[in-house]
Amino acid sequence: MKILFIIDSLGGGGAERSTQVLCNYLYDNDVDFKIVCLYYFPEGFHQEMMDKGYDIQFLSKKSFWGQTKEIASIITDGDYDIVHSILFKSNLRTRFAKLFAQFFHLESLVNSTYSKERFFDENVNARVLKVYKQIDKITAKKFVDHFHGITNSVKNHYVRELDIDPKNISIVYRGRKPVLIDKEQEKNRRFTLLNVARQDYQKGQIYLLQAIDNLVGKGVKDIQLIILGVEGRVTVNLKTFVKERSLEPYVNFAGFSNNVSEYFSMADIFVFSSLFEGLGGALIEAQSARLPIIANDIEVLREVAVDNKNAIFVDIKDTEALAQAILKLKNFPELMTEFSQNSLKNYEEKFREEVSNQEMLKLYKKLC
Repeated sequence: MKILFIIDSLGGGGAERSTQVLCNYLYDNDVDFKIVCLYYFPEGFHQEMMDKGYDIQFLSKKSFWGQTKEIASIITDGDYDIVHSILFKSNLRTRFAKLFAQFFHLESLVNSTYSKERFFDENVNARVLKVYKQIDKITAKKFVDHFHGITNSVKNHYVRELDIDPKNISIVYRGRKPVLIDKEQEKNRRFTLLNVARQDYQKGQIYLLQAIDNLVGKGVKDIQLIILGVEGRVTVNLKTFVKERSLEPYVNFAGFSNNVSEYFSMADIFVFSSLFEGLGGALIEAQSARLPIIANDIEVLREVAVDNKNAIFVDIKDTEALAQAILKLKNFPELMTEFSQNSLKNYEEKFREEVSNQEMLKLYKKLC
């Protein structure tokens, strides 16, 4: 079996991290694969993967049709059993590559692309997004042979929005290795909240900052928020808010890191503020690290964490409710302990890396 992955990049996002995890498993099981990236970004997982000897190619063309034809050429030359595309731009280019080459196309559905919340993003042109949706709907039915959904919520989203046949979507959760933590190394420190996500509108970090501002204004000074992830389109806005509210002592923009265990070890709770999601790989890692969860109250996150067992769900835009959820965990150590134990249990039952990888390999073999 020979697999070609097409992905936007191997930057520091959840889909990119999941691709690395899967490729490591395929490599260990002697499955032949190649990875094609539309773009190169200096921060991410590509160097680590190339150091292992993985075949990674960055497209030389930049235009839509240039990349589409380049992908078709790679497919034709490679004789692949499955071409697996991941993320929206790669999905569209791979679909149209069928105009120039014959292949079996598996496509991952990893986000709620047409969530109503997305239309509030000032960086998104609503008219353009509606046009893309129509193109997406037509070409999904015409060119894609099978879909991989990372959650049932994502599956339901695309069945509803694009009218995809649910029988043509296979669900395989993402998996992660457990994050190894060392709580003993961090004593006599401030109560620490951790958020792991790129700094974009979708990730909702501005509401975390507003909650920190709320708590500091009430005299809660033994607290800090760490935002771990690559900079994005709202980074300037986030940092401006921190400066204007004099929150520098309470907020740490830690940037991208391959050593996430260090930050999970520092954290007391994990806050996941995404306004819409596909799954949230960092949320899986947080549970494996035994962290209590505070998350935005949206359907997909309730599929990943468990309300009142290891997670408190709040309307993330309700700053007061978010601040009270933080205080609830901070002020009740016994609840923290209970949530911590349940986080690890939920991870082990649903999101172990080896199970996810095995299920993906089964799907590949079935489709072949």
